[in-house]
Amino acid sequence: MSFILLLWMTLLDFSEQSRIPALSPEMQAQFERAIEAQKKGDLDAAEERLRRLLKQGGKLVAVYNALGNVYQQKGEHGQALAAFGESERLNPADPIHHSLAGVSLIALGKSEEAVREFQQAVQMQPDNLLLREQLARAYFHSKDYPAAIDQYAELLKQKGDDPEYRYQLGRTYLTYSISCFQKIEMINPGSARLFQEAGDHYLAQGKLDSAIENYEKAREADPSIPEIHFLLGQFYFKRGETEKALQAAERALALTPRSPVALALRRSILEASKNPELRRQ
Repeated sequence: MSFILLLWMTLLDFSEQSRIPALSPEMQAQFERAIEAQKKGDLDAAEERLRRLLKQGGKLVAVYNALGNVYQQKGEHGQALAAFGESERLNPADPIHHSLAGVSLIALGKSEEAVREFQQAVQMQPDNLLLREQLARAYFHSKDYPAAIDQYAELLKQKGDDPEYRYQLGRTYLTYSISCFQKIEMINPGSARLFQEAGDHYLAQGKLDSAIENYEKAREADPSIPEIHFLLGQFYFKRGETEKALQAAERALALTPRSPVALALRRSILEASKNPELRRQ
């Protein structure tokens, strides 16, 4: 079952529109046959039955939404949006057509318009997790990562044991982080933070020499960042280069004289150093 059909079926169940009181028993049966044809992948038959239902007077929200969803599955998103527009005209307070329209707008590359549709849907039913998840995805597609993070955080408040929401939140944070570094590179390719990030990357791989090399480049690019001096002191100390380690620790303390971690590092270096000159400082 495709995602678009799954979304429609979920929303249909949520709204309890699978049975429509305004339809006669015969028309209700025709509607159900159209949905069954859609589930089986016979989209032409589903479209034909729904269009016939509209001609017979079944111009109702659920029928237009179902027809729009069939068009979505056929990739005819312009016609889908027209059907959802009719649904909105009949019942502006129904969130389903907003959500389904948002899916088509994303498919058409209109992420900002999709966000507005999902926002309206969530405003109408703020406790509907599926609608909020769609809004989060729309924000992600439009590269508004902070807004997507806010929505996934809200989803976790409502359902904190869901691993999928935690995965999507982590994925969004990661993508946002990458985009931030890409923007830094565009603005200032020689940024100290880029070298620091490269150093962190090598460190995570266990490549201490490459990490130190990049931290040194970061220090040269911007000597005013205390944490870079501290990292250099820490890793030179780990490599047994006590003189370089002490110099780095002193530079960190010159910038942040009361830093507990820098003071502790300096003390450890002096205690472990075998150089008498360093011991007397």
